[in-house]
Amino acid sequence: MKLILPKGYKENNKNILKYVKSKIENDSEFHYLFQGTVGCGKTLLSKIIEASIKPKTGNKINSLICRRLYEKYLKIITSDCTDKYEAIDDIYRIFHSEFLILDDLGDERPGTDSAHDFVGGLIEERYNFLKRTNFKGRTIISTNLDGNEIINFYGSRVYDRMQEMFVICKFNKVSFRENKLTIIEG
Repeated sequence: MKLILPKGYKENNKNILKYVKSKIENDSEFHYLFQGTVGCGKTLLSKIIEASIKPKTGNKINSLICRRLYEKYLKIITSDCTDKYEAIDDIYRIFHSEFLILDDLGDERPGTDSAHDFVGGLIEERYNFLKRTNFKGRTIISTNLDGNEIINFYGSRVYDRMQEMFVICKFNKVSFRENKLTIIEG
């Protein structure tokens, strides 16, 4: 497989891009934690990887945004649905998929302890599933949080497992949107 970069893609994070390209081209298993500030290209690289892999494998890729995932969970637990446990189990089953992208970790709304417990539990579910089954999957989690903030939100247990499972890719602190800024004064 080949990593297909869109025209004009800014290679702001060349070392990360080089590492990711080698894994894609060798069709390797991978688990990435993309960390960096807003606008540095984490989500864009996730989408590039997804677009590069999906047509070749034909496999379903579960791409989720943390905020929407938690909103879905809240709808389930506050609904009159009689089969809430089955609906919640459906969310957990997504974390058993071959390829999982979880975007914007830490942006659950409302950002309560229960939100962080739920999402942290899903990350542990992914970790446990991969360890228990020796399944060769692919995972990308992107976040604006650094390691200490992940510990504060989700606990040291979750971050400890993330450190074991993921290659942590720290993106440069330059927003690709800065170049598109136009300021007119006077």
